[in-house]
Amino acid sequence: MWPEEQFSGRISYGIDGAIFNDPIVIRRFRPGDLEEALEIDREVYGGYDPTIFAAFYEYHPGSTLVAEVAGKVAGFVLGFRQTPFEGRVFWLAIKPGYQSSGIGLRLMQEILKIFRHMGAQSATLEVRVSNKKAQGLYSSLGFYMIGVFPSYYSDGEAAIVMKLQL
Repeated sequence: MWPEEQFSGRISYGIDGAIFNDPIVIRRFRPGDLEEALEIDREVYGGYDPTIFAAFYEYHPGSTLVAEVAGKVAGFVLGFRQTPFEGRVFWLAIKPGYQSSGIGLRLMQEILKIFRHMGAQSATLEVRVSNKKAQGLYSSLGFYMIGVFPSYYSDGEAAIVMKLQL
């Protein structure tokens, strides 16, 4: 593991600070992470087909990441190079007990760094109109709204399309 992949310290945003007695480790997704990733997906109502994780692991192993705390997966991000010059964040999910703790920020920073190394000049993502917390995170990283997809999600909710110049 590289030193820049670790963060240690206490962060508290209404979260039990004890969870951060262990370092947050950002690393590549491994097949053994599948069950924990699927559990997180269920907990945050993602509803993705389990084969999506296998596909990302197989086709985009360098940009399929997990955040691990005390040996447990606390979140993940699935990304890929959509075009030669654009990275796409497909799915960021953080286990409910770890949300608003900085883990999403760390995962996003790492995936954006990977996109830059791939030669991407921009990154895009979609976020639910109702997910103000995620919109705030993405805005804090420099993402800005470029459009709206009506009825984008399976429940009919619209998505805001956001972009970042890298």
